[in-house]
Amino acid sequence: MKIKLMNKTEYERSKRLWLECFPEDDAAFADLYYSARSKPEYALGAFEEGDNEPVSMLHMIPMRMRFCGGIKDICFVAGVCTRPDHRRMGLCAALFDKAFGIMRERGFDATVLQPFDTAFYERFGYRTFIWHKSISISAERLNDVVRPHDYAAQDPAALSALYDDCMRAYDGASMRGEAYFGAFIDEYSAPDARLVFTENGCCAGYADGDTFRASELFCRRGTDPLSLLPSGLHEYVFPLPLLEAAPVGSAVSVEAFSMIKKLKPDIFIDPCRAYGFDRY
Repeated sequence: MKIKLMNKTEYERSKRLWLECFPEDDAAFADLYYSARSKPEYALGAFEEGDNEPVSMLHMIPMRMRFCGGIKDICFVAGVCTRPDHRRMGLCAALFDKAFGIMRERGFDATVLQPFDTAFYERFGYRTFIWHKSISISAERLNDVVRPHDYAAQDPAALSALYDDCMRAYDGASMRGEAYFGAFIDEYSAPDARLVFTENGCCAGYADGDTFRASELFCRRGTDPLSLLPSGLHEYVFPLPLLEAAPVGSAVSVEAFSMIKKLKPDIFIDPCRAYGFDRY
């Protein structure tokens, strides 16, 4: 078995592995992900001799994150998967071993990922550093919530500035810009999507029947997060930072959201400051 970075042909053919291992994603999502988020030089694969389609892979996506008032170069790992008939052969361990060497060569300060199973990634040295509170609340609880009358225009520059202002106090918050939020606005323009953007906060997510599930909710200190939820649904599920008080009348669960492995010693992790997004 050969572990190596993919060329363009191998990269395109690896989409089949993605769709096989992540059946919840359709071909349109895979095409968007491969064109907008990842590149061949970010994709590491395990190949059988003479084959140009990987049986196992992971993607190493460069990004920048805030830590203790500074900005660090982070390698975000995504798309970790192995073809079912090649599992339990140590391929993920071999991929991560190779990946950590590449990350250090490229000068990353740390690597992060979103876990499907924290115990699985702990074997490779990752530790949970961001937990989210998942809040579930009924529409009845929103009846007395004061909502802003003037909604800000969905402008990428304004949304980027709001995000920076809201997230600058948190470790693990990724650096974003106007291009990111231009794509963000496009994504949440889908028929089943909802995007609420005011001068004090933003909530984005999807309606699933009568339930709204927020992918992101960020706001200025002192803003009632319930004021950012879209109207017209019966149940709402949204994330909050671990230390943020849950609204009265809500159900609360705590979930591990992001794990980190330090590659350099100068990152200090304070779980009380940690909050962020960036699935995939």
